[in-house]
Amino acid sequence: MPRSRPSRRRNDRGAAAVEFALVVPILLVMVFGIIDFGLAINRYAMVNNAAREGVREASLGATESEIRAVVTRGTADLPGTVTIAIGCKLPDGTTTCTSWNAGMESGGIAEVTVTSSSNWLTPIGKLASETISIAKTNKMRIE
Repeated sequence: MPRSRPSRRRNDRGAAAVEFALVVPILLVMVFGIIDFGLAINRYAMVNNAAREGVREASLGATESEIRAVVTRGTADLPGTVTIAIGCKLPDGTTTCTSWNAGMESGGIAEVTVTSSSNWLTPIGKLASETISIAKTNKMRIE
C-alpha cells in the first residue's frame, strides 16, 4: 500500500517550534526598534520645524508671546513636555540681550531653542533611556 506522505523521523518533531522561538525575539526587537527610530525622526523634524518657524518670526521683529505662539502651534501634536527658550545677541555679536522684548535690535541675532521630552513608544527604546529628549536651536539675523 503506497504512503500518501513520507513520515518524519522522530528526532525532527518540534524543530520548527524551536526555530520559531529563536527567531521571534530578534524580529520583535527589529520591529520595535524601527518603530522607535521612526518616532524619534518624526519628533526631531517637528522640533526642528517649530524652532525654525519661531526664529523666523523673531527675525521679523515679533514679540516674545507671538514667537511662543508660533512654536506652540508647531509642537501641538508632540506628547510630553515642550520647553521654549528665546534669546538674542546685540549687533556687536558678543553681548547677550537681557530680555527679548527689551533687548532685541535690528542687526542682532535671534535664537530660539525648542526642547521636547517624552516617553518612548515601545519597551526597546527604554533600554537606551527612560525618555526621548530632543533639542534644537536655530539662529537668524534680526531684520
